[in-house]
Amino acid sequence: MGLKPATNPDVEAAEIELSIDGKSVMAKSGVSLYDVISSTGKIIPAMCYHYTFDPFGSCGMCLVMQEGKKAPVRSCSAKATAGMIIRTEGEDLFQARKKAVEKHLSVHPLDCPVCDADGHCELQDTAFQHGVTNLANAKQKFIPEDTRSPALDFNMNRCIACAECINVCKDVLMIDALQFMKKGGFNQVVPKGDLALSCEFCGDCLAVCPVGAITNKFSKYLYKPWQMKKTTTTCNYCGDGCQMYLETKDAEVVRVTSPLSWKNKWGDRADTAKGHGGLCVRGRFGFEYIDSPARLKQPLLRKGNQLVEAPWLETMHQVVDRFSDIQRKHGSYAIAGLITARCTNEELYLFQKLMRAGFRTNHLDSSARYGHLNFVQASRHALGIGRNPNDWEDLTKAKAVLLIGSNITETNPLTAVRIKEAIRVYKAQVVVIDSATTNIAKLASHPFLIKPGTEGLVIDGIVKATLELDLIDQEGTQKFPLSFKALKEAVAHISLEQVAAETGMSVEALKATAAIFAEAPRSIILCAEGIVRRPDGYQNVLKLIDLAWITGKLGQPGCGVNTLTEEPNEQGAVDMGVAPEYLPGQSSFDDQGVRDRFAKAWDVTLPAAGSGANLTEILKRCRSGQIRALYVIGENPLATFPASMEVRAALDRLELLVVQDPFLTETARMAHAVLPACTSAEKDGTFTNLEGRVLRVREAIDPIGESLPDWHIMTALASALGCQWGYESSNDIQAEIMKLLPGYYNLGQPRKIVPTLEPYFSDGYAADVAERYRPSAPRDTRTQRPFVLLMGQILYHSGKMSTKAPGLITIAPNTGRLRMNPQDMERLAVGEGTTVRVTSDHGSVQLAVQPDQSIGPQTCFFPEHFNEPPVKDLMSVQIDSATGVPSFKQTRVTIEKV
Repeated sequence: MGLKPATNPDVEAAEIELSIDGKSVMAKSGVSLYDVISSTGKIIPAMCYHYTFDPFGSCGMCLVMQEGKKAPVRSCSAKATAGMIIRTEGEDLFQARKKAVEKHLSVHPLDCPVCDADGHCELQDTAFQHGVTNLANAKQKFIPEDTRSPALDFNMNRCIACAECINVCKDVLMIDALQFMKKGGFNQVVPKGDLALSCEFCGDCLAVCPVGAITNKFSKYLYKPWQMKKTTTTCNYCGDGCQMYLETKDAEVVRVTSPLSWKNKWGDRADTAKGHGGLCVRGRFGFEYIDSPARLKQPLLRKGNQLVEAPWLETMHQVVDRFSDIQRKHGSYAIAGLITARCTNEELYLFQKLMRAGFRTNHLDSSARYGHLNFVQASRHALGIGRNPNDWEDLTKAKAVLLIGSNITETNPLTAVRIKEAIRVYKAQVVVIDSATTNIAKLASHPFLIKPGTEGLVIDGIVKATLELDLIDQEGTQKFPLSFKALKEAVAHISLEQVAAETGMSVEALKATAAIFAEAPRSIILCAEGIVRRPDGYQNVLKLIDLAWITGKLGQPGCGVNTLTEEPNEQGAVDMGVAPEYLPGQSSFDDQGVRDRFAKAWDVTLPAAGSGANLTEILKRCRSGQIRALYVIGENPLATFPASMEVRAALDRLELLVVQDPFLTETARMAHAVLPACTSAEKDGTFTNLEGRVLRVREAIDPIGESLPDWHIMTALASALGCQWGYESSNDIQAEIMKLLPGYYNLGQPRKIVPTLEPYFSDGYAADVAERYRPSAPRDTRTQRPFVLLMGQILYHSGKMSTKAPGLITIAPNTGRLRMNPQDMERLAVGEGTTVRVTSDHGSVQLAVQPDQSIGPQTCFFPEHFNEPPVKDLMSVQIDSATGVPSFKQTRVTIEKV
């Protein structure tokens, strides 16, 4: 079912006039009558209705009287037509609605006190509103509860067959995991095929269920809604920035709920373009890491070969004394720092200030270095903008989406829902180019499977096809004729037939992609891990900008080149200046005017211009002995990098390693001091999501044990180093950021940014463009290993943090198995569970295999979240010469049966 035509701005619907309760109302012809009534502010009971999906018409509650009709009309499924005269109130309608409630209750268990939905039940509320006190001929269904799912239980005795769960899954999420089935004389909601539920486990079905028919296994029967505190905050997993409610009881996080709910069922259908209010499996069921028994509750100090608990005062004294001693003996540049992009903006700002103004070093970096900085630096270099130019609404209303190198439904599930709505409602053409058959590829109009690692060649081919087909925006290219001439010369050597042979994407597919993207009025490019986290990521983003430029898509409404972020605040990390290249506001660290402004604001002399080391350079200098002290907040390089990066050797050489984290990570086990930090649920602040929206993070529970917010620990450390910082809360830090970066706190409504083509395309483009299209040396395929091993994210996990959440481990445990294409397994004569030896240039690992239809031929995959077995150590590391971004998620291997 698609939404009504009036919600699609590309479909014209006639404006009509009708009468509702004696008042004239204007509406679009053909839309749901219920939508028209609710737009006037009148709320009619409707238990099967939700504005995010099409009306279903099953509950019989939304009854109205239409002049000319003898019986009441179900307004949700009735379409508005000109001249309608509608009455929504009256004793006859009240009694008709009351009978509908009684009908539902007649087969509904009257066990409200033990029901999980007690106090949060639409049927309960509606019965009270209609004065239902006695039921004649009531009977029970006696249907066994379905508890086969790892996350959700289905109690069909309580189901009212409203189909909200089925509709949100099918219409909005386009997963279609649920169905009605006649069993035991009743229509029941069951997983497809009446098997154990196997889906994405987003829990949106749970959210819209108006009764207690679907329950959360992890919080079932624990507390009533009124017994819990409800805190609105931002999810701490990916960069989508989803809003969520943490429901807590004392120091326990009981459950997570979403703005999507049967309680928010009234709204403008067009507003879903900005998001439908749901969550993914990580956001809804991945909360148990917050109060995990494995949390650090007290500081640890190394005494001999052991880390032992110590008081905060003793720990901080030792940390400060040793930092000061190293700074005095070896200078400020013997100190460096790393921080995770799971910290708030305020903490990220404070971290770079501490490093530069406290320790007087510019050796600092964040986890945005793992890929996002490839996009930021390319976009800043070519267009003068350092974030995505498009938001969710642009993506939803796009007419063409080019998705390259992204398994978006796994990495950023709610952004993926925007593409799904673009397909379903706005009839977008979606081109998906990936080395795996992803879920979004199955929905796309044009899915293309390519050989892994050939994304850059594919972009070459699309640019070349665009030129050959003359799909050129004359106005835009004529402004910069020398640059356009240089581009044509740079790609002159490219043969579409050769690109097709090397990538597996046919010449026809390359030309079709070029035409779709160039000819659509609103075209968006979305690239992610397959571009920004792979070798040549910086250059490949610039190539995508080339494509957008020559087709006239730069700076046009609803058009642009965008990326996805894995962690919640990678954009904030760059914006706050947590990189040796940048000061806050993405200002160049070497810009003297900007340096003077921050030096004055902080009352310090900044480290020298041109100084500073990024993530990989920091680790290199740790190995060489140039860096002697490392301050690590939330990062875990030992568990992240492959063995070939020699992180253990680097950390071993340090005189002081201080790790600040909620958990005792692999890196923390090597530390001289471990400082227990809070999770995002225990502090206030903000995140900046992939759209550039600044979103609130709110404290839901008190800090666990003696853990403290990161900003609090850094403030104490700075004070001990002699800095006169008077921060008493994150609000104080926000106030300072507001002064230095006016307008940054945008209350979730970022300013639209417009690319500036003039500097780059007028001067510098011609020299750059030849380099990025330079033909690579031909590979000797006779000696290379036959398989490509990929490591990446899966839907149910994010980094290593999610592995601390028992709910997510229940849903998706570490199987320790290599995922392979079934045909490849057949050729190797291996079956599911068979042990194989996987060998790369860096060693070999033995593990079992499992078939996966989504994996491409001669490709294998292992989730990056797990290090047992140590598959990551088979990887080599390539460092981007322009950005310092390390790539280590792809390598060639041989596979043999053991």
